[in-house]
Amino acid sequence: MNEALWLAVRLPHLALDCHIRAHQGSADPLAITDTSRGREFILDCNAAARSVGVKPGMPVAAACAIVTDLDCVTRDLNNEKQALERIAAWCYQYSHQVCLPPDRSGLVLEAGASELLFGKADALASRITSELSRIGYSAITGSAPTLEAAWLAASEALHINHRKEIRSQLGALPLVHLELEPGTLSAMENMGLRQLHELLRLPRKSLARRFSPALPAYLDRLLGLQPDPQRHYQPAEKFSAQLELPAETRLSTALIFPIRRLLEELCGVLRGSDAAVQEITIRLGHEGHSDTVIKLGLQSPTQEMDRLMLVLRERLDRLKLPKAVRDVLVQTPGFLKFMPGQQRLFHDAPGERLAGVTQLAERLQARLGGDAVRGITGIEDHRPEYSWRTRPLGEKGNCAALPHRPAWLMPRPRRCDIRQYEIISGPERIESGWWDGRDCRRDYFIVRDGSGCRLWVFREYKPRAGWFLHGIFS
Repeated sequence: MNEALWLAVRLPHLALDCHIRAHQGSADPLAITDTSRGREFILDCNAAARSVGVKPGMPVAAACAIVTDLDCVTRDLNNEKQALERIAAWCYQYSHQVCLPPDRSGLVLEAGASELLFGKADALASRITSELSRIGYSAITGSAPTLEAAWLAASEALHINHRKEIRSQLGALPLVHLELEPGTLSAMENMGLRQLHELLRLPRKSLARRFSPALPAYLDRLLGLQPDPQRHYQPAEKFSAQLELPAETRLSTALIFPIRRLLEELCGVLRGSDAAVQEITIRLGHEGHSDTVIKLGLQSPTQEMDRLMLVLRERLDRLKLPKAVRDVLVQTPGFLKFMPGQQRLFHDAPGERLAGVTQLAERLQARLGGDAVRGITGIEDHRPEYSWRTRPLGEKGNCAALPHRPAWLMPRPRRCDIRQYEIISGPERIESGWWDGRDCRRDYFIVRDGSGCRLWVFREYKPRAGWFLHGIFS
């Protein structure tokens, strides 16, 4: 049995990414601030702020003295926690073992079992990094046979394949990279210890006596000498994510970029959960006004990004905003089971032929409104003009197959001259409706006209006499 191989995904700019995911292109100088021991400092900043001299760790007062118009935003730990959980659910599309180590900006997933699907760990790491960048998160990755080693390897973009290589590959790491208490790191520095290989050479009993038993236990988990049981993250069966726009906007086209990022994140979560959605709610927040609510309704469950974007663009094209939009929220009421269709070489399966019609109906509903596009269902009535009604597209149709009757009826029966047609079959007697005041007595015939078209005509006796054209066969 092959040993496990863990892939660590570190998010060093998570606090900043959570705030600027809705930004497109360049932005003004912006910094995320935090407080430690009553001191307010710069936790992270964007490229525009770095270019003028602002650096992480700098006091906020000093940063504002350098850049007078620096936009300072307080760190939102709850927002970061929710983002991490959504990214963990998103990573389920690549592994069913995803762990969220406590108090760390990142996650770890088991990648060895997925090698046949996604390639070796370095290839999967490159793919995850690229796709996370598309939804607004910057990540660094690394892999190793133990979870702690993978976390340290990510800081140097290393990929370690065997446990025996951990010492040599990670030995040169500074001790500040280890997940240890600040007091322990300070004591090690006073002892003259600077790198991991220096710490690994010391006897375990001495380390436990000088520091605590937790230190040698941590090192043994790092090297794979002790088991490192982890609680696997279980994704929720719904989705909710919000983005604050860089500036208020009244242009519906400006909403496509942030909503697209949220929908791409949603589709990754759906793939990871092997689920789909049929309804999505998008809330556009305004200052001093109730939210604008957009509901994207689909004819069948999906996890396809392109299909969602087609419907979204149709809705945004006809959207009239009451006020400027300041934030966007995407929610789903719950996930549905995903039932992928089996494709054929020539795309001639009934489900594949129907897919184009379904997507056309979705686009028409998004553009014209839900009640403007409807289906047809049958009613138990012998009179053809009363044997059907319109139905919402989400309602299942119920129509009996009657091959001897045409699919197309005239809006109203039209008088005709039977001598112009050739009778093929008939008559079919219909006598009904005495109970609702619309009674009739008719004999229906299938006829052919001079050009060869098959038609459906009837001879009426009641309430009016004569010949009438009622339907056309396809």
